[in-house]
Amino acid sequence: MPNSIRLIPRKRLGWIPSELRLAHEYCFFLHDESARLLVEYEGAEAHVVSFEFRDKAEANAFNQHAASDDPISAMRTAGYEGEARKVILNQITMAMASDCLHHIYEALRCLEKRKVIVALNLLRKPLTDNLLYLSWMLGDEDGFYHTFTTNSPRGITSSILKGKRAEILSSALAMTEMADVLNAEFIDRTLFTRANQTGFQRLFQHAVHLVTVQRLELETTPENFNFIFKRYDDDDLYELIYDVLPHVLLYLSHVIFGLFERMAAPEDGSKNAFQVRSILGLYLVEGEESEAHAMERLADLTRIECPDCQSALKITPHNAARLVLTDSYRCTNCRRSQPFPLSWMF
Repeated sequence: MPNSIRLIPRKRLGWIPSELRLAHEYCFFLHDESARLLVEYEGAEAHVVSFEFRDKAEANAFNQHAASDDPISAMRTAGYEGEARKVILNQITMAMASDCLHHIYEALRCLEKRKVIVALNLLRKPLTDNLLYLSWMLGDEDGFYHTFTTNSPRGITSSILKGKRAEILSSALAMTEMADVLNAEFIDRTLFTRANQTGFQRLFQHAVHLVTVQRLELETTPENFNFIFKRYDDDDLYELIYDVLPHVLLYLSHVIFGLFERMAAPEDGSKNAFQVRSILGLYLVEGEESEAHAMERLADLTRIECPDCQSALKITPHNAARLVLTDSYRCTNCRRSQPFPLSWMF
């Protein structure tokens, strides 16, 4: 696995262990792609629901009702239940995705500053709360909508969702292109299993609470407080985080994409580019056999020549990552960086 591919300025990566910099940049790539989608859909007002009234009398009745009550109730009273449902789901998708991405951005920036415990606090909400609701919306829209509109908030608490978590994650994953890349059990175990020593749940609980005694697997060691005496220059937490965070964020980004696609269909090329780049990016982060598979997928690009020295493009691990994540490559002969519109090829 290569080190930095200059997706992020070098001065921001000084505290990230060199062998984990590609994983960090890949996580930012997934965040940025999701954020770009959010901004584009918001700018195009894709979440706005339009409909025509049957006659002027109905329009007047709606306006009177909306003035004294809320627009959703007015839509339902006028017989536009389907449109009201779309408004609710679209608004939740936009707000939930935005809140989720704000937390993830700040968490990744904290990791760049060695504020690891703060980063874990910031990751806890989007990865254990937002992600589950977004997954529920994608995998079982009818069930989510019915519960949200008839039994909220009691029917949508985390304790209620705990019993159906595996089903929610499995159903959502089946709606994405990730079925051959990830599995729902891995996502569930990574985010919610306290006894998983390589997962997030133990890290989250210790980051949030100074003392934990309720569960043996989470128990604070004697004469200690959780993470209070942790050396800021230790790399072990970074290794734990980046061993699983790229996979979790890949799943999250595809769930968000699936919900936005349901709101308004994206261009086929844009959809294909996102899917291919995000999956190949994970393979390059994983290294070894996965890295070799990603490089094989890019082998046809070797017919490209450097515009400065006319040397053929050589697909090294570094160039493979640059092509996939930054639409550029570095000539192995003259060492100059060149743009390459990989995402536009779709």
